[in-house]
Amino acid sequence: MTKPNRYRNVTRAISEKVDVNMQIQLWRIYDLLTAEREKDMDYLQVFEIKCADNNVIITNEQEEPALKKELILKQGKFDVFDTTIWIIDEFDKQTMLFPSDY
Repeated sequence: MTKPNRYRNVTRAISEKVDVNMQIQLWRIYDLLTAEREKDMDYLQVFEIKCADNNVIITNEQEEPALKKELILKQGKFDVFDTTIWIIDEFDKQTMLFPSDY
């Protein structure tokens, strides 16, 4: 579903609350998932972020088709907190937001 080189933006809340390194990492993960899933990529990607010990656990889920993937990153590079972030792929852009921004 997704096309490369689409305009990407983040909501003000994401910009103010989520470390830019984590934003970049989520876009990278999104791109990897897009390449991996090809036509099975849903327009809504949900990223659950949890801090555990010295790691950041990112669980990605989508509804249609139902897919789930967990990634573990070293926390040292990231200033993070437990949260949920969405990436919505629309016709002309991709947006990173908190569910409360919707």
